[in-house]
Amino acid sequence: MKIKICVNSTKNYSEKTLPIIIPSLINAGIDPGDIFVFEGGYHERSVIKKDTHTLIQTDNNTIDLTGLIDIVENELDSDYWFYIHDTCKVGPKFRELLYNIPESLPDKIALFTHPSMNIASYKYSLLMKYKNTLLKYKNQDYSEKKLKKLKEWSIYCEDLILHKPHQTGMRMNGIHSDTIDFYNLEISDCVEIENQDWYGGVGRMVEYYPQLDLYKSKANYHRKIKPIIEL
Repeated sequence: MKIKICVNSTKNYSEKTLPIIIPSLINAGIDPGDIFVFEGGYHERSVIKKDTHTLIQTDNNTIDLTGLIDIVENELDSDYWFYIHDTCKVGPKFRELLYNIPESLPDKIALFTHPSMNIASYKYSLLMKYKNTLLKYKNQDYSEKKLKKLKEWSIYCEDLILHKPHQTGMRMNGIHSDTIDFYNLEISDCVEIENQDWYGGVGRMVEYYPQLDLYKSKANYHRKIKPIIEL
C-alpha cells in the first residue's frame, strides 16, 4: 500500500515551516519520494524534485485546500494521500501509526473527531469523487483581502470532505469501529501545549495528537473572530 504525504503550504510560510516538518517526516521513516509539498501562490505551476521531497509550486492558493485541489486537478495517483499542514511536525512513531489502516480500507481516516483541520488519510478514489467540488473553490486571487476572506471561510467550512462523518467508509485514527458518533465523541487524545513558538512570529498554541504522534502549531484556535494568516 502506498501512502503519499500532502504537505499543504504557501510560499509566504514555507521558508520557516518546511525546515521543521520535512526533517520530522524523514526521521519518522517516510521515504522522501513520498513527500510532496504543495506551495500555493504562484501564477504558473511547476514541479521541483529535491533530495528530501517533491516541491509543487501550485497555480492556486486556496488556504487549506491548495494541495487537495492540485492533486485532483493533475490526477496525482496514490492508494492514499495523507493531508497535513506545513505548521505541523511528527514524532518517531508517526509512520507506524499512519499505516495502521483497517483491513476494510476505509475511504478516509480522520486525525480527530470533527473538526479535524482536514488532516486525514484520503483514498485517491474519494478525492477524485470530489474533484468538481474542490475545483469550484480554486483561488488565484492572491490579494491580502481575498486571502483573509478565504482564511475565515476555511475555519468555518473546516473538514470539507470529512464533513459527513456518518458516511460509509469513515474512520478515525486509533478507532476502527463502524458505529462511532464522530460529532458527539468525547476523546482525550489531544493535548494542548500553550505558548510554543516554532517560527519567531505570532503567539501560537501547539496541540499534540498521540494517535498519530503529530504536533500542530495553531495561531487560530478557540475560533478567533479575526483569523490570523501570518506565522
